[in-house]
Amino acid sequence: MKSTAAAAKGGEMKRAPGMEKKEKRLAMILVAPAVIYLILVMGLPLLWAVYTSLTDKVIGNSEINFIGLKNYIDIIKDSVFQKALLNTFIFAFFAVVGKVLLGMIMALTMNQPLKGRGMIRVAMILPWTIPTIVSVFAWQWIYSDVGGALNRILMVLHITDHQIGWLSTTNMAMFSVILVNIWRGTPFIAISVLAGLQNISADLYEAAALDGANMLKRFWYVTLPSVKDVIKLSAFVTTVWTLNDFEIVWCMTRGGPSHATELVSTYSYIQGFLNSDIARSVAASLILVPILVVLVHFITKSSLADED
Repeated sequence: MKSTAAAAKGGEMKRAPGMEKKEKRLAMILVAPAVIYLILVMGLPLLWAVYTSLTDKVIGNSEINFIGLKNYIDIIKDSVFQKALLNTFIFAFFAVVGKVLLGMIMALTMNQPLKGRGMIRVAMILPWTIPTIVSVFAWQWIYSDVGGALNRILMVLHITDHQIGWLSTTNMAMFSVILVNIWRGTPFIAISVLAGLQNISADLYEAAALDGANMLKRFWYVTLPSVKDVIKLSAFVTTVWTLNDFEIVWCMTRGGPSHATELVSTYSYIQGFLNSDIARSVAASLILVPILVVLVHFITKSSLADED
């Protein structure tokens, strides 16, 4: 009996390496499509972009010369790009803060047992579903200096007695495009947070109420800790989107007036498609990549720390 058991055990040990090789081979086969996809869709284009940014490639000129970091140095010295970079950070910061705060309010509202809650949710999510160009045209009419709805409402309410140039003055243009970005992006935060709110057990609120916690304390000690990971992740995603935002600003102001709403994305577009300088355009876009990598690092590190 002992010899038989030993033989069986030895057979298992002999088969183990073969099974392990098969499992590794199967794992490689399953992972291969994702790896190939990442290489083709992300890796190769990124390598092409980095190489192009180190050349003097111009549309219409087949001759390409390697010039090293000259494009990056020229861009950093460019006062317009410096303005665009500062504007991008201002635009992203206030837009993301606005979307997170309003998104939380929207999520808390949609989570309440209100009459017609389904219609309210549809109305709140609608701005995120409308095509960007349609939203831009609607807001251009709202902001219009002549016959614009916003100016008309403010004058009827006697808040102002003159037409305000929402998109035509340097003082108001950035505020105006940030407001549109907040209006359009808030539903994403609201949907994400709402999903987290619906996973909170009602027993936690009942226990907090029995302990004498008022509504504010229940929000601070029960609701917020339960959805903080969702808020961080959705805020990170919308930050990446906002840093790369182009359509709203370009369609509404073209980066003007006087570069007041110039962003890195619009600067890159102008260099590449209006000035035909592809290399400079790509270099301008790649300057934001390290910032995005840092954001990914911190959000990943924070998420892993929370899981531990």
